Amino acid sequence: MNRIGFFIICLVVLSCNSATKNKEVSKEAPLMYQPSEMALLMRQMYEANKLAKAKIIRNEKLQSFPENFMTIHTAVLTDSTDRDNEFISLAEQFVNYQKSAFSSSSDSTVYYFNKSINTCITCHNTRCAGPIPKIKKLLIH
Repeated sequence: MNRIGFFIICLVVLSCNSATKNKEVSKEAPLMYQPSEMALLMRQMYEANKLAKAKIIRNEKLQSFPENFMTIHTAVLTDSTDRDNEFISLAEQFVNYQKSAFSSSSDSTVYYFNKSINTCITCHNTRCAGPIPKIKKLLIH
């Protein structure tokens, strides 16, 4: 065997050996995505508002304002720096519009409901734009 052949065999053996070492199985459990309290709350808000929209369209009276929506002021955010003055103000507007939608007469329910949904869109325009298309589907036209 010449030197080049021997060199190639050595490279193959070394590369196979190092590839095996790099493929050691990790004994740690993989990290799974854990949504923040705020992400979970917003999903609940979406589902509750989807049901509210259907009731409004059928001209049914909304039940009482979902009190868990008040945790918007305290729920842990995915990014804690997002809880700034703008967020606090928009969260308060959202709650006020939602309360008005749930307690108003039928002729102004749509107005307050849409104002609350538009408040969500305004907030998401400056933070996490991903859910905006889904949120827009809640608007009553």
